Amino acid sequence: MRDLHLVPSGAGRSCACYEGFRVLDKYLKAAVLSALRPLAGLLIRLGLSPDFLTLAGLLTNLVATAAFGMGRLRWGAVIMLAAGICDILDGQVAREGRKETKFGALLDSTTDRYSEIFIYFGIGAYFIRMGDWGPSGVLFFALCGSLMVSYVRARAEGLGEECKVGFMQRPERIVALALGGIVGRRSLIFALVLLAVTTNLTVLERLAYIRNKLKSRPGPTTLQGSP
Repeated sequence: MRDLHLVPSGAGRSCACYEGFRVLDKYLKAAVLSALRPLAGLLIRLGLSPDFLTLAGLLTNLVATAAFGMGRLRWGAVIMLAAGICDILDGQVAREGRKETKFGALLDSTTDRYSEIFIYFGIGAYFIRMGDWGPSGVLFFALCGSLMVSYVRARAEGLGEECKVGFMQRPERIVALALGGIVGRRSLIFALVLLAVTTNLTVLERLAYIRNKLKSRPGPTTLQGSP
């Protein structure tokens, strides 16, 4: 371990702040899952399938997209959070109701990507309608980073490596956009700038993480008789 006195004070504060956010994020997720568990149990008893909740979340995000596009930022943010609750519940119902399927996981991931694209489209339509071309450009980089965070994880899992590192994952992105929308236009622009930076940093962090894991793997064994 590196001695503390060898780390610049500014870097130390940044690392401590980052670790603090990660710890807070961990406990917030646990608290949300615990709070929604009774509702998940009720939905299981009612016989609702995880796929139904997944599609309900997608449709709710479409409503949020329309609200953002019409400039109803607060309504869009609140509806988007409601869709996020559906997104959490579908996973809980699948796990606790023993209804997990490979297709359900694929459907969930696919609708998540569509939902995110729709939300950014609604926000972008609002800024373009208002003549705010600068925030629209920032939104493009935020969207690219958001999609690439998910892509790197999926590609890493295709290589046999789990990759959930990085702070700005999908729940954090939803919360950042929702808080920005609830507070107002300037805060939403700030959230987009934050996402444009942190999502792409998360991509780099995941690439570095997978690179190190793959380098630490033992090399392939040469088969007898092969050149």
